[in-house]
Amino acid sequence: MAAYRSSDPRAQRTLAALQEALMDMAEEMPPADIDVSALCRRAGVHRTTFYKHFDSVAELAETLVADLLTRIAAPAAPGTDDMEEYAGWLTALVSHVVERRHVYAAFLGPDGDPAVVRAVCDRLIRQAEKTAARAARQLAAPEGATVDVDVKTAARVLGFGAYGLLESVLVEEDLDVPATVNAFIAGGPMVWRPVPA
Repeated sequence: MAAYRSSDPRAQRTLAALQEALMDMAEEMPPADIDVSALCRRAGVHRTTFYKHFDSVAELAETLVADLLTRIAAPAAPGTDDMEEYAGWLTALVSHVVERRHVYAAFLGPDGDPAVVRAVCDRLIRQAEKTAARAARQLAAPEGATVDVDVKTAARVLGFGAYGLLESVLVEEDLDVPATVNAFIAGGPMVWRPVPA
């Protein structure tokens, strides 16, 4: 994951030029097909400057989705139970993507950059695993019951499903975000039943 942090104004201008060139080029071709040399020519940046900051075009693309990744890692707002918290967090996340569709579409849509898509999926899985573990503990709490579920598998299903929601709003502009998230949560792998001890 790219960790581009510089307060140097020149480095910030370089980053802005590279990001702008990347967004322009992503409208012309899949991000995975963008060549570093062509990107640098478009941005007016020397290749050695590019490689001083990034190892690949995918790392640069991750700087464009850094705000999304930060939002994924943010804790859910407290609700009455874990799944309501998760649903609220996921609704806010999907709404954020809808508001910035023009930035995310090329990198996270069906033709998106695989490395960036995987970074987003991995974060979504980690967030889902936290929720799944809390939900399993909450369900197991009454009288020492156990929950018949593999939390890691449920987290992967939920995390990749959440990515599917993000991709859906990038492809279908008229989705009702709260209704879509609620339908996803209601039919998802989180409907578990405690098994008596």
